[in-house]
Amino acid sequence: MTDSIFFSLAQNTALLLALVLLYDAIPKRQQSYFPPWGLVLGLIIGGIGMTIMSSPWEYQPGAVFDSTSILLSISGLFFGGLPTLVAVLMTSAYRIGMGGDHLWLGVSILIASGFVGGLWRHYRRAILTDISFKELFFFGLTVHLVMLSCLFVLPLEQALTLLRQVALPVMLIYPGATVLIGRLISRRFDLERDEQIRLQDDFLFRNQFTSGNLGLAISSVSQRWIKVNPRLCQMLQYDEQALLRMTWTEMTYKADLAAELVEFNRMLAGEIDEYELDKRFHAKDGSLVYVHLTVACKRVHGKVQLVIAGLLDIGRQKQAESELRASQQQLALVLNSSDLGLWDWDVLSNRVERNQCSAQILGVPVDSLNADACLWTDAIHPDDRPRILEALAAHLQGRSCQYKVEYRLRHESGAVRWVLDTGRIVARDSRGRALRMCGIHSDITERKLAEESLSLAASVYNNSSEAMSVLDENGSIITTNAAFCEMTGYTAEEVRNKPIRILQCDLNSQLFYQQMGSTIEQTGHWQGELWQTRKNGEAYMIRLTVNTIRDKEGRPYLWVALFSDITAQKENERLIWRQANYDALTGLPNRHMLLEYLDAGIRTSQLSQQGFALLFLDLDLFKEVNDNLGHDMGDRLLVETAKRLKSCVRESDMVARLGGDEFTLVLMDIDSQGRLERLANQVLNCIAAPYILDDETAYISASVGITLYPDDATSTEELLKHADQAMYAAKNLGRNRFNYFTPSMQVYAKYRMRLIQDLRQALQNQELELHYQPIVELKTGRVTKAEALVRWCHPVRGMVSPSEFIPIAEDTGLILDIGNWVFEQAAKQSAYWRDTLGVEVQISINESQVQFRDNKHGCKDAIALLHELNLKGADLCIEVTEGLLQDADIGVRAQLKAYRDAGIQLSLDNFGTGYSSLAYLQQCHIDYLKIDKCLTNNLTGSDDEMKLCEAIILMAHKLDIKVTAEGVETEAQRQRLVAIGCDYAQGYLFSRVVTATVFAQSYLQPQALDCKQQNYL
Repeated sequence: MTDSIFFSLAQNTALLLALVLLYDAIPKRQQSYFPPWGLVLGLIIGGIGMTIMSSPWEYQPGAVFDSTSILLSISGLFFGGLPTLVAVLMTSAYRIGMGGDHLWLGVSILIASGFVGGLWRHYRRAILTDISFKELFFFGLTVHLVMLSCLFVLPLEQALTLLRQVALPVMLIYPGATVLIGRLISRRFDLERDEQIRLQDDFLFRNQFTSGNLGLAISSVSQRWIKVNPRLCQMLQYDEQALLRMTWTEMTYKADLAAELVEFNRMLAGEIDEYELDKRFHAKDGSLVYVHLTVACKRVHGKVQLVIAGLLDIGRQKQAESELRASQQQLALVLNSSDLGLWDWDVLSNRVERNQCSAQILGVPVDSLNADACLWTDAIHPDDRPRILEALAAHLQGRSCQYKVEYRLRHESGAVRWVLDTGRIVARDSRGRALRMCGIHSDITERKLAEESLSLAASVYNNSSEAMSVLDENGSIITTNAAFCEMTGYTAEEVRNKPIRILQCDLNSQLFYQQMGSTIEQTGHWQGELWQTRKNGEAYMIRLTVNTIRDKEGRPYLWVALFSDITAQKENERLIWRQANYDALTGLPNRHMLLEYLDAGIRTSQLSQQGFALLFLDLDLFKEVNDNLGHDMGDRLLVETAKRLKSCVRESDMVARLGGDEFTLVLMDIDSQGRLERLANQVLNCIAAPYILDDETAYISASVGITLYPDDATSTEELLKHADQAMYAAKNLGRNRFNYFTPSMQVYAKYRMRLIQDLRQALQNQELELHYQPIVELKTGRVTKAEALVRWCHPVRGMVSPSEFIPIAEDTGLILDIGNWVFEQAAKQSAYWRDTLGVEVQISINESQVQFRDNKHGCKDAIALLHELNLKGADLCIEVTEGLLQDADIGVRAQLKAYRDAGIQLSLDNFGTGYSSLAYLQQCHIDYLKIDKCLTNNLTGSDDEMKLCEAIILMAHKLDIKVTAEGVETEAQRQRLVAIGCDYAQGYLFSRVVTATVFAQSYLQPQALDCKQQNYL
């Protein structure tokens, strides 16, 4: 590195200031008025670039360096596509004209610089005027790192030598020059933006000031008007010059001046920045002008310099209010003399004015009533409000000529008053909508009370739904109502003068009747439920109320009995209670009753110091019974299971069904662990016994989780949760067994829950990565296939094993989003390698049974993506497990067929470990079998493993299926696979799982790999 390098590069950088000076010298207005300004600017930038290129530093013939990269990147960042494109074309042409051995190195640097600048502008355009030094410096580093990376198109030794010569001066000078030039240009952008905002504000102010309906004035702190608009002159009847010679205080009505000066002085003192009020001005002709005044101020260094006022003429409004007030006062005098309440409703503002008589009807001050309209509406009886609203709506909509309704009103004292309310609309707008409605209130309480007192007794007695009877002092029936006869089956003549004992029922004891009679004698009242007998002998339950009527001396002489039939109600209550607490299918207690039972059990155990056990039971393989035999048979199996479980426990224990195939057993007073385990084994054996379902025999088992109170949990929720965790542990251990809860299960449950939460964010946070393992063609050693494997780089935990998060993704349904992402990334990677490296690589993608079953549209989306990327179906291979082929779901078969029709190949993973038949292989048209690595690992062992693998390969070849061996780790295994005719292999012998970049460098064309791969994907 020599001083000439620094001098040449610094000289080049100084030429860049010409761009800033030239751009700053041309007025913005000329740029705006000249349409092809972008083309002209591009020519200018290109000319500066060629000038810079005429004095470069030349390391060797054809290898030249200059600051054109700064020019073009700054152009792309600040001036956009057209100027930069023109400049890149001009400088590229000039560079081609210069010739040399490294011609295309120079051209690529020019194109890359303009491209990086344009790309940066695309994502950061909104903040260019406020771009920071830090971002500009980072931008300059990025541009020139890209420029230096272009050197590697040269032979490696030459590129490294050249890099050692120029890297330091370039990275010392060019990023700083980029920051300097960028800040100068962004400052010009900032000034242009401020000028535009100022012009907009000035235009809006001038337009509003001269042509509005609002009077505007600017005055000094000495209260003298400095500028007024035409509307203000019109309002006050003065010309502009006359107003400017006056102060607004001398024109203000004297009575309003003091109030305004208080607010004005507060504003001057800095207590407020603006104020509003209504006031009056003296017009030139001596009349008063009513205005609504809005005042604000302009401060400089905290001191008021100018005062701006807006004046709205409200004279007509004030005059209308005055006339209306006078009219209302006259009407109020008339109505007050007639004891009628007046109400006046402004419909638009929903404001109601009422007079003194209205306030007296309600018993509140008239000021309070007019201040709060809700006082009247809240006092209306709730039962009467719908009728009022209906009558009011009918009149407002024109369906009635008058609003008239009677309703009850609760007086302030608590008494109920009856009101006759009448009214009519007195004003409508041009579209017929009601604007104002007036009416009167009449107190009709006395009239309504008289009417009610005449009909109340007969109405209540004869029309009551409750049976009523009046008894004399001997207990004989004097009279009855219609409901009594209908309920008992007796006519009024049949029971008149008969003792009430004819209705007694033997279901009530004699002691019950004695206690009832004693209570009536002592208190004069009794209320309760009892059985009674109809005329036909039928027993029914009633709710009875007995009251005593006394004479003037206070002696009882009549009794009134009221009763109603509650038999159906009691039956419904019993049914509702059973439905709420018992399972409809099995007749066992449900979750609700179980929770109550557990709460009671906890309270009992706390008193007795005796624990109990909760067994959580889940049936294994119950879904297969439902799927194969039907839901009817599944229900019969559940009913039989309930009977078997009840036969295993005592009467004091509880068996409950939580739902589906989940049951619980609560075993009270457990005195030993041995007894508990014997019972658990008894339950397992009982469930495992065959189920005879018509002509079919079903076999199931159970997984049981056991938790103990108070050792494992002290609350109902914890007991159920811990028992559920223990049950899942038993299921994971192989089913048909029981397992006790341990604290480690809770720790794992919390870890699993946290992992699920993190996994939901993994895609969004771009934490998932796709790695690849090459699949080698054994005959040639070529790599034309790869298996895509997803990896999760957790920001805290680091790399999370797929065996840990894939099962969780399948349980939670997240596998659908992850699977779609994997397919999309793999497809794009295959297309990238094809388009950039000219190599077609078939990528195998693992898809789970959950994806096929639940992702109904995934197949269509995948095929659409292939068409979009112009990929052939054979460029991708879907790997499935043997369990998927056994799935009877029609949708799964349809998706497999759709993949086949699209040309996508299918591979059967982990072959040799399941139970697939040859029929499945033929029906689903499998293209590849993957021998499981447990068979591959034993190839160097006994001949049996060798024969088994050879048989699989021969069978596959007979069916036109290729074979891939997984887990190949030794040369001996590879040789044996070649010997028995295996087609492909993958494993650590060839390569571990690697990133896409490493895969391309190792197996495709390393010289064609560049930094654009991430952008392509």
